[in-house]
Amino acid sequence: MLKIFHAPRARSMRVLWLCEEMGVPYETAPASFFNPSEEFSAANPLRTIPALVDGEVVMIESIAIMLYIMGKHGPTDLALQPDDPNYAAYLQYLLFGEAGMAAMANAMIATRYAAPDDSKQNWTNDYLSKTLYKRFKLIGERLAQTPYIAGERFTAADISVGYVIGMADFVGLGDRVPKAALDYRARLSERPAFQRAAAVE
Repeated sequence: MLKIFHAPRARSMRVLWLCEEMGVPYETAPASFFNPSEEFSAANPLRTIPALVDGEVVMIESIAIMLYIMGKHGPTDLALQPDDPNYAAYLQYLLFGEAGMAAMANAMIATRYAAPDDSKQNWTNDYLSKTLYKRFKLIGERLAQTPYIAGERFTAADISVGYVIGMADFVGLGDRVPKAALDYRARLSERPAFQRAAAVE
């Protein structure tokens, strides 16, 4: 069985949500940035969340873990195939949710909650804030045209992007997310699989 090192609201939420959508059994183990267990540190010496252990396989990148699970436990409708007209959009937004959004949000969260008071406001944080706002705006424009980020149906790309929209308040941009993106996030949050994953402590 898959073992997922998890902390509420961390990127491990993506992995749990995917497993719940697919019906893939898993177990969780606690993960902590500040007080990591020996088991977690062994699985992920970087102490970033998540970490996946599947027999001899150990992985630490949430999107890569999603691809691994879909490939190993699929086929699944959550993954579009190359012959699908929305395949390019699916790939783009699946990766964009992390590389284009969550990565910079991570630095902003660290600055907001862990930096000394005299370091919280700085050029880099202001740059990241403006850049992430542009990305939320892009997502909002996309979602004003299509019900899901890759097209007409829910895919793993929605898990990738939807998770980051849920981080907006943590980076101080909650009041600047376009309405289309907020409505989309609210719809995703109504999915039973999301609610089951979000309930895991």
